Amino acid sequence: MKVKNSQRNIDDNEVIQAKITNNISVFIQSVDQKFSLNQPVYAINWFNTRMLWLYNFYNLLAAISVNKVGGKPFFKGRVKKTLYGSDEFRRDILLIVNYPGANSFKNMLENTYFKIVSLLRMLAVKEFTFGFSRRTDLRNNKVSPCDNGAYAIVHYRGESNIDKKISLITVKMGIDICFSGRITSLLFSGNESEVKEQVPCLMEGVFVLKADTNLQLEKALSTDEFQTIIQQTISSFVATLERIF
Repeated sequence: MKVKNSQRNIDDNEVIQAKITNNISVFIQSVDQKFSLNQPVYAINWFNTRMLWLYNFYNLLAAISVNKVGGKPFFKGRVKKTLYGSDEFRRDILLIVNYPGANSFKNMLENTYFKIVSLLRMLAVKEFTFGFSRRTDLRNNKVSPCDNGAYAIVHYRGESNIDKKISLITVKMGIDICFSGRITSLLFSGNESEVKEQVPCLMEGVFVLKADTNLQLEKALSTDEFQTIIQQTISSFVATLERIF
């Protein structure tokens, strides 16, 4: 993947290059040819921290850059109880941020202030996974992440028809969908002449579900019907979340 311009098609996939230093760039590469990088995207940050207080401080400072490019925090939550899946796919924190497009994210990465602030993130974060997602909500979304209630994350790798199955079964169970998304692009880092290193992304699809209580969520996500769907995935992880904002 050799990128000479800030954006071009490579193997029919869009690529946007953000220059971080003279020798290092970040490449945003599409994995969904039907979804343009110019469309609004949701950044799915799924990570563990070394020092949560330091990450929260970084978040406070980074919000200036996020807002400047039109980004809007959508959901942040901390994992409470694993219901399904191995530790390999578990992380402590989920953060979803909406951007007007991948170029907005590129502009933020190239901003000098953000580069300096990002040094705090590197110190604070231990295991980081990331992907850009399009929204795949299959019914009118009237749920605000700021509502009171109980939340859960379901993330998985597998065919896209699993989205529909999870959406339909949650209707039946009286569970609301706060967010559902499908990964459309990934991040790579390196220089133009060498093989790029991908920022890990453990999922192809993700749901944030909402109910009145954790007990309601746990009962719904433990039913045979839901487990049958989950077992059709390549990999999956299901857990309750404590909403942070």
